[in-house]
Amino acid sequence: MSKMLCFEKLSLMLKIGTGTEERAHPQKIFISGKVELSETPWGNDLIQKTVDYDRLLREIVAKAEASECCLLERLGEILSDHVMGLFPGVAAVTLSLWKDPPPLPLVLDRVGLTIRETRAGWDVRQRNVIETSQEREP
Repeated sequence: MSKMLCFEKLSLMLKIGTGTEERAHPQKIFISGKVELSETPWGNDLIQKTVDYDRLLREIVAKAEASECCLLERLGEILSDHVMGLFPGVAAVTLSLWKDPPPLPLVLDRVGLTIRETRAGWDVRQRNVIETSQEREP
């Protein structure tokens, strides 16, 4: 059995974009997500044995507001890394990010990005980062 925490349309105002003109003013960004939990015991009723979604969302907001990115892709990477680093009980995280309104001269409801990271993939990337930094040391 798998368990997922889900959230929809977390609304943030962020300076993000590919040019200085686009980043000059905050834009409304929406983030929705699914956070798959590692195995938790059936019948668990203790917040300490799961991922506290209040803390999860506060951490996502704080990290997003502190980040300076040009692309939603980079923001998604930063947020998924942050979630994986802080919450060892997370097996995978999927985030969808989009701007409202879309910054395009077309008629469409939304355009954005969905990023998915697994614990196994994240662990491999973290080991590679550590190995690369050790190789650079004199």
